[in-house]
Amino acid sequence: MRRPAQRNRVMGEINITPLTDVMLVLLVIFMVTTPLIMKAGIDINLPKAHAQPDAPVQRLTITLSAEGKVYVDNEVVGLEQLGAVLSERFRKGADPNVTISADKQVPYGEAVRILDIARQAGAAKLVLSAEPLPAGPSAGESVKP
Repeated sequence: MRRPAQRNRVMGEINITPLTDVMLVLLVIFMVTTPLIMKAGIDINLPKAHAQPDAPVQRLTITLSAEGKVYVDNEVVGLEQLGAVLSERFRKGADPNVTISADKQVPYGEAVRILDIARQAGAAKLVLSAEPLPAGPSAGESVKP
């Protein structure tokens, strides 16, 4: 005859099958989203600035390379078509906040031209990208170029 104490005994093992299922789902999610997070490599040399970047926001990015190529979210776009491409993206619901990344070799006039085209296309807020300077002089001190 069986003793009642053994029948009501608590099982001391942990079932790890649900944990394994969750971990595999998370692994698949990370594998799918990682390429979307990584930027396609447009090689530009950003100027440096003391200002710290704002919190990252998903916005449209216009990149000007030292060779004079213009990219909209890693797609090469001719300067003549830039306004039409931006207007089309804004009409389709893209965020009207635009980040402009220009190589430091790009002439100032070209960067201003891109700003003007983006504003005319409907950009609400324009942000210029820069690399942060290493800790150096305080804001009150002068900085030599």
